[in-house]
Amino acid sequence: MEAVIYITEIPEQYEQKNMEHMTGEKLLEEALHREYGLKLAFEPRAKGEHGKPFFTLRPKLHYNISHSGKYVVCVLAGQEVGIDIQKHKEVPYEKMLLKLVPSEMIPEILEAEDVPEAFFRQWVLREAYTKWTGEGFYKDFRKIPMEKGHYEILDMVSGYSGALWSADPLEIRWEKVEISLP
Repeated sequence: MEAVIYITEIPEQYEQKNMEHMTGEKLLEEALHREYGLKLAFEPRAKGEHGKPFFTLRPKLHYNISHSGKYVVCVLAGQEVGIDIQKHKEVPYEKMLLKLVPSEMIPEILEAEDVPEAFFRQWVLREAYTKWTGEGFYKDFRKIPMEKGHYEILDMVSGYSGALWSADPLEIRWEKVEISLP
């Protein structure tokens, strides 16, 4: 089964202007049109129990959106998916790891050659999982069953981490596009 990931950069003049959500919607609009000839405006959506959006009239078409820094991604697939990207930045790693991973993993991450890479790899994996299941931040990240479903670590530009989670393995195709904003 295939998944297509659309990726775009937020235009420089819109960085730091809270345009990420709007860019994500425009990216979804572009992906739907290119892949299926559909117009987002005519595709009703609803939200699941914890807020995960879905197409109400297309139960076999799933999507998920993520943004961080200057990038926005949108994945389309024929099964439930969760995607997350994260720009690497300095954070209180030790404190955040206490709520992110099982305690036995903390020393391994803090002693890694590249602590930000190791930390954000775990972050995107866990967030992609909760977006896949629709649980969002209601799920205790430390208790995510890493053996459930299938995940892929995405090949991102330097300084970013990304992950995709689904029930079954997906063949991933990337599409880079430019999005016009008002």
